[in-house]
Amino acid sequence: MATVLLPVQQRINLTSQQRAEGISAELYNLQHPKVLHEQGQTTTKLLGTMQHPTTGQWALIGDTELVIRVHPMRDVTALISLFPQLSTEERSMMTYYITTNDVVEFQYLMPSDAEILTETEAIEAGWFTLEV
Repeated sequence: MATVLLPVQQRINLTSQQRAEGISAELYNLQHPKVLHEQGQTTTKLLGTMQHPTTGQWALIGDTELVIRVHPMRDVTALISLFPQLSTEERSMMTYYITTNDVVEFQYLMPSDAEILTETEAIEAGWFTLEV
């Protein structure tokens, strides 16, 4: 297991927090589409999120070895729309990868422009503090 931190940039009139939570929710919806959510359902996100203690930026906490089962009723539109900075080609490749597989690996869903921090890099960047 390789835990990584993925800082999320503000884009498309969405804050860093809104995008991080939106991406996490849409990744969850790949395996459990919104149409199947039950009223009062509490689990709606796949990845954890956190805020940088000094900059206020938000990040996703992921695992490069995470495997996501893709439900046949999934809809990738909302997930793909959260990445407006990607080229049409990269958005098409991501869509194709998800829609043609029953299982996808999280490491292949990270966009080419994603900042990916190891735990050590995240500590050095001030995301976590070590208690002595």
